Amino acid sequence: MSHAVAFSFFWAARRGWLVASCLGVVLLVGVLPAYGQNADAQLASVPQLADSGQFIQISTLLSSEPVLRGDPQVADLLSAIAAHEKYRAEHDAERLEAYKSAMQRVSESLDKGRVEDALRAAVEANDLATDPSLMLEEQPIRHLVIEAERAADLAKAQDDWLEALGLYRALYLLFDDHQRYRDQSQQAERHVRLLRMYAPQKLSELYDLRIKRQAEQAKEDGQDEDEKNDPPVFGEETWQQTLDGVEVPMFWTTLLLAAQKHISGQGYGPLLDGAFEALEVLSRTRGLEQTFPALADDKHLGAFQIGLAELRAELNRPEPLRFGEASNLLEKVQDLNRNTVRLPRQVLAYEMADGAMSRLDDFSAVIWPHEMEQFSRNTQGKFEGIGVQISKRDGRLVVITPLADTPAQAAGIKAGDIIAQVDGQDVSAWSLDRAVREITGPEGTTVTLAVERVGHPGQLEFKVRRAQIEIHSILGWERRPDKGWDYYIDPQRRIGYIRLTNFLPQTADDLDRAINQMQNEHGLDGLILDLRFNPGGLLGSAIEVANRFIPSGTLVSTVERDGKVTHEYRARPDRAQPSIPLVVLINQGSASASEIVSGALQDYQRALIIGHRSFGKGSVQDLTPLGNGDACLKLTTQYYRLPKGRIIHRQPLDKDWGVDPDLEVRMTSTQVADSIRVRQDADVIRDEPAKQDAAATQPTTQPTAEDLIRQSLDPQLETALLVLKARLASEHIQALTEARDTSTTATAR
Repeated sequence: MSHAVAFSFFWAARRGWLVASCLGVVLLVGVLPAYGQNADAQLASVPQLADSGQFIQISTLLSSEPVLRGDPQVADLLSAIAAHEKYRAEHDAERLEAYKSAMQRVSESLDKGRVEDALRAAVEANDLATDPSLMLEEQPIRHLVIEAERAADLAKAQDDWLEALGLYRALYLLFDDHQRYRDQSQQAERHVRLLRMYAPQKLSELYDLRIKRQAEQAKEDGQDEDEKNDPPVFGEETWQQTLDGVEVPMFWTTLLLAAQKHISGQGYGPLLDGAFEALEVLSRTRGLEQTFPALADDKHLGAFQIGLAELRAELNRPEPLRFGEASNLLEKVQDLNRNTVRLPRQVLAYEMADGAMSRLDDFSAVIWPHEMEQFSRNTQGKFEGIGVQISKRDGRLVVITPLADTPAQAAGIKAGDIIAQVDGQDVSAWSLDRAVREITGPEGTTVTLAVERVGHPGQLEFKVRRAQIEIHSILGWERRPDKGWDYYIDPQRRIGYIRLTNFLPQTADDLDRAINQMQNEHGLDGLILDLRFNPGGLLGSAIEVANRFIPSGTLVSTVERDGKVTHEYRARPDRAQPSIPLVVLINQGSASASEIVSGALQDYQRALIIGHRSFGKGSVQDLTPLGNGDACLKLTTQYYRLPKGRIIHRQPLDKDWGVDPDLEVRMTSTQVADSIRVRQDADVIRDEPAKQDAAATQPTTQPTAEDLIRQSLDPQLETALLVLKARLASEHIQALTEARDTSTTATAR
């Protein structure tokens, strides 16, 4: 019989028609391999479909295959896909309704003349919009921008820099990708920073006015006043304390190094222009005369401002400024200050340095003496204290959780404790920063905390000896009873989950321990590496982490402004972990070292990147001591380049930056906030119920990590898990189809 006849028999059978003759059966069996190859090819595409987020197609494909019906792993995948699609449809519908509501509030707020309310609604709508660029062109938004600019100009004219800052920040958020309003926002922020440092009482007055306006608006609308956040605390430290140790020679060194080594290569002129502009801004900030009386003298103030304008005019020339000329101008500005407003030398140095650095990039800065302790803590991954996370809620200092194996946990401090006193001092008026400063301290010293606890009368007192606390950058899926981590997000499929919060000296070793723990317990068939909200850290740590998954080749290189490679960092085969399917989560908060890792993994196609485009911080900062080492200069000197040549650093007006995900999954601000809240609550270290007092027993409704998936609170994480499930199911499906083909071949024989 011809192939054409056989083909017709095949399709007759596929339609369910009975083929009774023996010849028909033989011919049908004879063409099954051709059909099987086609079906197998489709089934083999499951990983690619998963990587592109085409889960419905996977479901359709698997549901149509008889050999897969009833298989538990396939059924589990189909169930997960059904839940995912159900939640996605619900989220999309909710998102559309929320978008319409936000745009409606924009129009209503504008009608009432409530520009700031309209801006808040517009920012919310932008977050919800399917196409934010189109949303910005809608008529209500165009009208809002005009009104917001007018309101901001009025606030500036009235020296209400707090109001201006609120407006410009909202506009900047609204047009973030376009970098509009960046300069205006920075200018307003500088005025507010000057008031916060030198005239906190004036800033408090502006804040009170702002609260009063909001209360009046709420009253006009017949609404209860919105729940207030804790008012900011200004003036806890005097400007003299903040600037203790700041000297003019520090600025001279800063200027010299920045002009010679910054990657922009712009020289002395723009830096000095920024320094002199900063002094002009200070002279125009109403309220500072309370601290510096000479600013209230119109004659001296006018002479100072005219002198600064003349110095800036000297910088307006085509040829570069030489060092000797720059030194001469610095001498002139110091003489001008002495003869007019007589600002203290620390103020002069600090403000000029701030202005000069503003002409560079967002990551070049002077780390002043009062900031050095915190800076060292952030880079070393260790600090001295008692090991407790605290927050401020409803005006009270609350323990979020004690850290595992720390003095706070050993002393009996528990999540939910309210700190009432520290060393006998009432903390009701303390800011969070002050509380951290007072509770931390040198190793071996003690601090006494008086806390209030639900179910206990009065206050409980804990005398805790401070120790060196190690910051853990590797976190898992959920806490175990022994306070350690369970890293399995899906134990049945042996899929692990690791959160990497920052890159510290011990990060790579801790990552190894987490992976080895899973391999030794039940094995590891897939891994989710969560780099969301990871701000970066040490380059060496990033290289080590990338090397765990990339056994050979260039991981990252550094280049100068002309593209010249200054250093190339290559992988070492002996550092790599066994290859496993890997998905990496990133978002707008993933920066620097986390972009190096995710970008390298993407370039080598070693991992699927899911989430939102990263922050775009791909620059190298050198640290140089200032003075006697009491301060240092952090200066951008190079850019990072990924293995395929990408520069991830974001420059003003750039359209391309950072790491773009292979599979984009956007989350609204509400979704992000909800997922973070559940994640934080699930991470809390709690005593086992049997060990707790009956009155203080935690309720059984505490959020768990599983809620993130079960309630679809984290679509990015849910998608990552679904991708890995599909990949692993594909391997299982291949085994099933091979077994089917073997059985079919045996039958044909």
